[in-house]
Amino acid sequence: MSDYKQLAADVVAELRRQGADACDVYIVSSNGFSTTVRLGQIEKLQRSIAKGMGLRVFKNGAQAITYTTDFRDASVKGLAHEALEIVKVSSADPYNGLAPKEALGIYAGKLAISDPAIAKIPTEKKIEIARDTEAAGRDFDKRITNSQGASWSDSATEVTLANSDGFVGQYQTTNASFSVSLVAEDAGVKQTDYWFSFGRAASLLDAPKVVGETAARRTIAKLGARKPKSQVVPMVVDPTMSSTFVDMIFGAAAGGAIFRKSSFLVDKLGQQIGSPLLTVIDDATIADGPGSRPFDGEGVKASRVTVVEKGVLKSYMCDSYSARRLKQPLTGTTARGYSGGPGVSSSNLFLQAGESNPKDIVKSVKNGLYLTGFQGSGFNNVTGDFSQGAYGFWIENGEIAYPVQEITIAGNMLKVLQNVAMVGNDLTFKLGSSAAPTILISEVTVGGA
Repeated sequence: MSDYKQLAADVVAELRRQGADACDVYIVSSNGFSTTVRLGQIEKLQRSIAKGMGLRVFKNGAQAITYTTDFRDASVKGLAHEALEIVKVSSADPYNGLAPKEALGIYAGKLAISDPAIAKIPTEKKIEIARDTEAAGRDFDKRITNSQGASWSDSATEVTLANSDGFVGQYQTTNASFSVSLVAEDAGVKQTDYWFSFGRAASLLDAPKVVGETAARRTIAKLGARKPKSQVVPMVVDPTMSSTFVDMIFGAAAGGAIFRKSSFLVDKLGQQIGSPLLTVIDDATIADGPGSRPFDGEGVKASRVTVVEKGVLKSYMCDSYSARRLKQPLTGTTARGYSGGPGVSSSNLFLQAGESNPKDIVKSVKNGLYLTGFQGSGFNNVTGDFSQGAYGFWIENGEIAYPVQEITIAGNMLKVLQNVAMVGNDLTFKLGSSAAPTILISEVTVGGA
């Protein structure tokens, strides 16, 4: 990839020359590859190369944002001029501006977020991995009757940021993933499910056989699903779904939602919002973490931020704008694309692991739901109320008894967080950059038959 640090610094200098009070330049370039195989045949083969540059300009308290994918000198200078013209007619806001200079920096620790080995994997090998994954799933059980396809994708991305306070930073990341979606049928009823593997490095990926057979097991397990009667019961949340609740907490703690009064966590800072078993952390410095980065979208040095500690809300998640509006600390939890401005976003967000074995969590439930999936969306960030289509398995006498579907779970997030009774020891980032272990919620309303 090209090294765009000098270009970014030059554009900052040009913006200042044209009269900007302050500015930053954000450049993203990427190379990607993807392929999809279905029933052993290639359905898609795609390679992409993309780049973009975003300019953010401040003048007399106003802000303007422009962007381009044309890096020619005349085009960039014209874009800089356009940004200065736009900012002249934009409204002033006293909270606009760059992140404080003292917060800027680049994390010096080892992050291991780029693996050159991914680029060396031949195209034929990537197609073979997709085929082998699909074949492993289809061959696993005769009830697997069809495939919705197996896919491989990888990308290499370079991020460059420079601003008028002297910050210039750059980092590279890589990602690779593959997955398969299968169809099972029994007694004329079909079910679908999938599985995947992803990582920053090729060495972190599971074997195709493991992914294919896991997808097959998950699909077959859904056959014979029932609709239980409506009742209030305990709910065990699988790690594939427990991260959803962590995302809800982070979103509700975002500075923008707080100052707009559109969050159920307004005025809750320093208060007990959940069980003492809950500690939620956002850590951009985890080695090979799927969301790790040396600095955020405003150039703030990567760090570890505690959102909730033993059930107490410790921080609102603030970019520089919301930090100034709320008079709260900047948390370095900002992401950005080249076509827009910075906004609050998590890096490696997780619920800290507990001490309970997941099997023991299930055994503790005499009658209840084991949640493995949501359908649709039904969460109100303002009130914390939710009513969500769901599916999973029913627990009877501490054992998984049968699959369930066409159900609804309902409640309020604050009540749910207070009702967390057990937290598992099975935390993993193999499922995504938001992660949580198995959890037990002591009471939730399940709507069924």
